[in-house]
Amino acid sequence: MAYSPEELETNSYEALASPPELPQKKLLSFYDRLRERIVKAIEKRRLKRGGKLTEAAVHALLLVPDVFILLVRLALDKEVPGSARALIGGALAYFILPADLLPEIILGGVGFLDDLILATAVLAQAFGGQLEPYARKHWSGKEDIRVVIRDLTEASRSLLGESTYERLRRVLGRRGVTLD
Repeated sequence: MAYSPEELETNSYEALASPPELPQKKLLSFYDRLRERIVKAIEKRRLKRGGKLTEAAVHALLLVPDVFILLVRLALDKEVPGSARALIGGALAYFILPADLLPEIILGGVGFLDDLILATAVLAQAFGGQLEPYARKHWSGKEDIRVVIRDLTEASRSLLGESTYERLRRVLGRRGVTLD
């Protein structure tokens, strides 16, 4: 199944525009499968000749499951403001969408880099509002969430490459979210 860049960008925009209902049990099992896929992808790349990932990419990929579960927890928390929950729901839809800008269906676990950068941009924007206390409450990562968001935002262009970065910037811009 081949997708054009325009189709992938359209799929990405549509996922952000219409967040799904969130069945908690399915999303939590997705977290476990996601962690396993990420670890396998990293190991596979380490063993593959010429296919090594940078340390920054490995570090970012290992954050994917924690950022995903944070989005789930925030989307399910009824105390989180509705506008932030809607945007977070769109980011979750993008995570689950197999054919986005870096399709996991083709690239495997490495394809979650755009999902991670999109989620980071959404969280960064929501942090500007009243989301920080909720994010800190639900964050299970080892590093400070604000540091994670800052570091991923700074590394986003190099992690994605110029072309994918620009396409993701356009997708997010349509929803009023900035990538920088």
